Amino acid sequence: MNEHIKIGDRIQIHIRKMGINGEGIGYYQKLAIFVDQALPNEKLEVEITEVFDNRAVAEIVEIISESPDRITPFCPVYQICGGCQTQHYDYEKTLIQKRDLIIQSFDRYIKKKINPSIIKNTIGAKNPKNYRNKASLPVQKIRGKNVFGMYAKASNQFVEINECPIQNKQINHILNTIISLMDQYQIDAIDPKTKRGYVRSLVVRVSETTQEAQVSLIMAKKSQRLEQLTEDLIKSEPSVTSVVEVINDSLKKPGFFTNQMRLLHGKTELKESLGGYHFMLKPEAFFQLNSEQAHLFYLEMKRLANLKSHEIAIDAYAGVAPISHYISRDAKHIYAVELDPAACESAKMSLEANHIENVSILQSDFKRALSGLKEKKIDVMFFDPPRTGLGRETIDLILSFKPSRLIYGSCNPSTLAKDLEHLCHDYELIETVPIDMFPYTSLVESVSLLIRK
Repeated sequence: MNEHIKIGDRIQIHIRKMGINGEGIGYYQKLAIFVDQALPNEKLEVEITEVFDNRAVAEIVEIISESPDRITPFCPVYQICGGCQTQHYDYEKTLIQKRDLIIQSFDRYIKKKINPSIIKNTIGAKNPKNYRNKASLPVQKIRGKNVFGMYAKASNQFVEINECPIQNKQINHILNTIISLMDQYQIDAIDPKTKRGYVRSLVVRVSETTQEAQVSLIMAKKSQRLEQLTEDLIKSEPSVTSVVEVINDSLKKPGFFTNQMRLLHGKTELKESLGGYHFMLKPEAFFQLNSEQAHLFYLEMKRLANLKSHEIAIDAYAGVAPISHYISRDAKHIYAVELDPAACESAKMSLEANHIENVSILQSDFKRALSGLKEKKIDVMFFDPPRTGLGRETIDLILSFKPSRLIYGSCNPSTLAKDLEHLCHDYELIETVPIDMFPYTSLVESVSLLIRK
């Protein structure tokens, strides 16, 4: 335990920078102090709440000198909800901060000094509010009424909300209608203690193109009144063209979708368009939550790859294969690698709907897929992995193929930098473009181009 400071101590610090989770970071006797909702260049009085060997955590008692970039959050539950981290910060400044987080990560994890000039300015969102086209929210029964909400940061404390200002407005309206019908038909939220009730979570996705909506009711057990609720829902919300019941009776397991799914109304797939391409999305299929920024994300991948008509590409971690769609006119052939069966099915349907014939969907993990392609000459590899990044085993596979270019889409600056440390032995990092996919959150997305040395 650190000897210089203890829980309950009140100290004054200057905030020097922001951390990867949106917190402010200052120093006290060379010890890093992490302060939630603190901004760079602010002088604060803080109270220590946690102490570790190499850092401490504190909360603001008083802002002695306030940053001119501090603004009033637009969400009434921002202080307790864990969904956003930077609503108290001027939006244009958050774009600068997200680029800086990438620079910090590169400085920390990449031994060879990276010139900051190759890290471009963050591409911001024209519409940083109401951008989320999908909501997956838990429900509870409070004071005799069903409600939807979020969980407070780093806790299981339920935060009741009526609407979320970063979600599509149509989603907010549909959620409130469902909650009202749950009350009417007494199809209550599940009580994790007593096991009474039915509904665990609500998942609503809206097509930015057609404004049609897809509703998934995540149920702990069946209700005979669910069909009547569905009938009234589609009368009240005519945009709802798909309603699915999902039985997920394991309260200990995270996630929403299981193989116990039943179509209650309409069609299984929701049609979405992006970049002139049509995508057929099953309820459980992953698709970027911010359509406008996703379009820019894929355009940057396409630009940086600069594919030639004779080249062959791999689209790894493909999902429903949006990257493959965007580059299909530029490459000779593309192998889209995805393990999830539902995503593969959606990808095949989407490619067929768009009359794209030079993309092969490989339902496989990356290692097995590459072993089947070892006789092929792969020119470019595209990656958009989860937050854990590529990892050493995947990187070794990439290096064995020696593609001329790598396009790395990342949602985590730390794992990106760790992966680049290994990749840059054989490849040169040419350009990294940050893209603000999730405004008012601490999440940092980017696209990087690497060329074989």
